[in-house]
Amino acid sequence: MNVTQINPPPIAKNPALPFSERLAEALRNDKLDEFHDDSPYASCIIPLLKELGWHNYARELLEALPHFADRLELVDLRNILVTIGYDSTPKKTQLKDIKPELYPCLFVTDKDEVHVLLSRENHNISSFNAQTEQYETIRPTNASGTAYVFTDTHPSHGMSINDAGDSWFYKLIHRFKHLIIHLLAMTCLINFVALTVPLFVMVIYDKVIGAKSAETLPYLITGVAMLLVADLILRYLRAQLLGTIAGRIDYLIGTETFRQLLFLPPVFTERSTVASQLSRLKQFDSVRDFFTGPNAAMTLEIPFAVLFISVIAILAGWLAIIPVAVIFAYIIFGTFWFPHTNSTVMQSGIAKTNKQRMLMQSMDGRKEIKAIGGESVWWERFRETSGDSVMASYKTFIASSILNSVSQSLMTMAGAATVGFGTLMVINGDMTIGALIATMALVWRVLSPLQGAFLSFFKFQQLRKSIAQINQLMRLKVEQHSGQSSLLLSQLKGQINVDRVSFRYGPEEDPALLGVSFEVKPGEMIAICGDTGAGKSTLVKLIAGMYRPQAGSFSIDDLDIRQLNAMDLRRAISYVPQVTHMFHGTIAQNMRLNNILATDDDLHRAAEEAGVLDDILSLPEGFNTRIGDNTSDHMPPGFSRALSMARAFVNPAQILLLDEPGASLDDESDQRLIKQLKKLKGKHTIIMVSHRPSHIRIADKAVLMEQGMVKFTGDADTVINMMLENIS
Repeated sequence: MNVTQINPPPIAKNPALPFSERLAEALRNDKLDEFHDDSPYASCIIPLLKELGWHNYARELLEALPHFADRLELVDLRNILVTIGYDSTPKKTQLKDIKPELYPCLFVTDKDEVHVLLSRENHNISSFNAQTEQYETIRPTNASGTAYVFTDTHPSHGMSINDAGDSWFYKLIHRFKHLIIHLLAMTCLINFVALTVPLFVMVIYDKVIGAKSAETLPYLITGVAMLLVADLILRYLRAQLLGTIAGRIDYLIGTETFRQLLFLPPVFTERSTVASQLSRLKQFDSVRDFFTGPNAAMTLEIPFAVLFISVIAILAGWLAIIPVAVIFAYIIFGTFWFPHTNSTVMQSGIAKTNKQRMLMQSMDGRKEIKAIGGESVWWERFRETSGDSVMASYKTFIASSILNSVSQSLMTMAGAATVGFGTLMVINGDMTIGALIATMALVWRVLSPLQGAFLSFFKFQQLRKSIAQINQLMRLKVEQHSGQSSLLLSQLKGQINVDRVSFRYGPEEDPALLGVSFEVKPGEMIAICGDTGAGKSTLVKLIAGMYRPQAGSFSIDDLDIRQLNAMDLRRAISYVPQVTHMFHGTIAQNMRLNNILATDDDLHRAAEEAGVLDDILSLPEGFNTRIGDNTSDHMPPGFSRALSMARAFVNPAQILLLDEPGASLDDESDQRLIKQLKKLKGKHTIIMVSHRPSHIRIADKAVLMEQGMVKFTGDADTVINMMLENIS
């Protein structure tokens, strides 16, 4: 290529950290010009995104980066771009043949040279050379390679797109149509090879043994051996291809369904138990098991049964009726027996689910069981649940055994009928011995996959249900599509207006909120009070964007939240939930969950604002101290609560929501919390759910709720007196 350099050589690379960490630091500190990497594909990210018109890449790009890769490869780059909204299509071509309307694109030459083609004017191409990290002007030449053309998948004109529908799974399978065609072609060859083996056996019996012509036997045996080797090779290649498809489908289903669950509105998942959600995800494994097990290969074999029955009809005439009759017998028996077996399988599944749920409850509540001395009662309940599970499994085993016995009996009867009637035909001279043996082999070849399909009926049924559940899940409307952005809320003043808001969790449930109205001015601190079940936490979650009001209006700085992107809204609000969770990782990693762009200075500022900086720095590893899993259970409640507040403060939000910040705190920790709240007062708009008078008195005003409605709004001392009167 003819090259004209435009910019000076780049700054020396720093290979001390993985590319993702160095890119993260460059984005956090606004030093993209100093980011360089040994991987040419990592160097392509920023120039390519800029040319594609992606202006909000900082945060979402970091979220899309692979966390455990030391080096970025082509597959990683394409996955990153897909995650943030750009599909890529490879096209084998020459540099000169790439049309200008396909720019910008990624071009990888056959010599592994990587270029980002930015634009083309006449005989000049503006490009970015990933090896030298320089912008260049090159000439279109005959250099051959692969061009990766990008398609913007972001919704346009503010419209939200949910194209999953009822056919998400089938659209996924459609992506593998070329590989599936290859599978069918290989299966066709395998069946033709399988078909020739019985024919060779027939020739040996009729021609070699019958004519006592041993001269041709070595040639026939050699031919059969070659066919068997070919069959083995074809089956191995088919297994490889099927494994590739199965792995890709398993990966795509797992990641996409998990992503769908993460981006669903909380109202869809929050009130489901952990056991039920895990059980739903576990059911998706039947799709993977189908493709990785023998059922997929067996399904590919079934259509070719027509071919074998046709050959049987040619060799043995009316004996072809026997496998056809067995097929009808399978259908008739299955029609009557499958409903009963299906009922037992469902009961067994329910019993196993109940047992699993009780095990999970036991693990979660084992401390409470020990504390109240309920081991004997709980063991007795588990014994009964286990007995129900065993009995249901026994009934399922009996039903399946009858199914297996009938299936095997039909196969045996088919073989006996073929031998019996075939022998009569041989005696009458209507068929040769070789043809009879070949017919027997072909009958077994026809009935074996059909028997397997008959016995796997419930696996197919489970597969169908799993596909339906996957389609149903993917049809649900998520809160945010990748790369979709709404109004930026970084400059909020913090004024909140709640006007006659109502909300209920389900159509059959009583309203959790009913006609709630109040106003919060910028910098004001409001305490939400009331008895358990009054709707306090629901109200705070609604303000945090976890739910959307079903009636009335709720606005922040005169912006109705229904017009805002839920993700943007949550990032503009700092929310500390009632129950704090720390995830496996370091303190810094936990804090950056709220703002992946936060610098080390931001972490120190947030920790200091939450009053926990000195405690963190006193730890041996400071912000690199690992927490999460069981380690959080051994931390003082005050420290965990302060960490949760520090994580919220990492996001520089004007609105702060605190849901029972004093829960589980001792007197010393509570006094420290009150001190921090007084420091925060006036700097943020604070809405705090609390029942402690010491907390409520700090607020500028209080809102007393009762049965989902606002009973009183006004002076904090008045609300405290009303609460005390209700208690007395």
